[in-house]
Amino acid sequence: MRLGAHRGEPPVDLRLSTPPTLTSSQPDAPGLTAIAFSYQRDPSLGTQRRSVTGRPPLDLLPPQVTLSQLLPDCTDTLHTPGEPFNRRLWAGGNLRFPAPSPVLDGSRAVCLESIRNVTVKGREGDEKVIVTIERRVGTVSEQETEQQTWKRIWTENEADAGESSVIENRDLIFMRLKSNTQIEADKAQFGNPARIVKPPSDATFRHSIMPTKALLFRFSALTFNAHSIHLDKGYTQNEEGYRNLLVHGPLTLTLLLSVVRHHLSRLNLDISAIEYRNIAPLFVEEKLVICGKPKNGNGAWDVWIEGADGGLAVRGTVRTRQ
Repeated sequence: MRLGAHRGEPPVDLRLSTPPTLTSSQPDAPGLTAIAFSYQRDPSLGTQRRSVTGRPPLDLLPPQVTLSQLLPDCTDTLHTPGEPFNRRLWAGGNLRFPAPSPVLDGSRAVCLESIRNVTVKGREGDEKVIVTIERRVGTVSEQETEQQTWKRIWTENEADAGESSVIENRDLIFMRLKSNTQIEADKAQFGNPARIVKPPSDATFRHSIMPTKALLFRFSALTFNAHSIHLDKGYTQNEEGYRNLLVHGPLTLTLLLSVVRHHLSRLNLDISAIEYRNIAPLFVEEKLVICGKPKNGNGAWDVWIEGADGGLAVRGTVRTRQ
């Protein structure tokens, strides 16, 4: 079932019902919230209302591509700038919930996807291409045409939400392949302590999670993400220079939002927006800790994820509403 649509392509319908889930200790928890915590059977996060609010549209499945559209690293061709930029990483992004989220009750909805911006940074020969992807989710009536849907939900001015219920921006960084010398230098550092960025202090809440191989596999299967850095340790070490499988960027975001939303719900607060940056990689079978605290008393919260070494891996700001 393909949900995404690029400009000029027809948006494909989805039904706002609970997405496919895997068995967990929370049989009433929808979508990836259930999957994200099924491996640790953590009932403390409780049951959540069946709506999209607080959860990115990542769990509604991405655009699907055929096997012939996969690159050597098993990523798709939809957003790549082409040669020689054949490595990609998820740098961060933002999510907005400009309208009350549609309840997952079987209503008709679409997800429209477009490339908002492409920038090139870095010196010649070591450039990085940053591709910003925008996805908008909104409800539609049975009689609405494709053109009417685009006009209502997608806008030229990205600050204008139109009639979207969820707006997500993703920043993907595309880079050149590493040389053999670079790979060997990276591998020589396996097992050595890395330099870390010190995280904030005085967290109001902390929640530990151990991302397992099973979790990464399930998330890859659910989201049609075949990127080898999440599934193939040999590839990850020998082609990318990382010591182990990397936790998906969207999985990290999903875990972060699920934990933050649970804690905010105790204060009768909901998430209206989040901005975040991925600072350091998170690895399979290494504990991560999701943290947060109020920011300046203005309804915003500092949120972050600490890696197994205690360093800052993800940092973001959540904005709330009653």
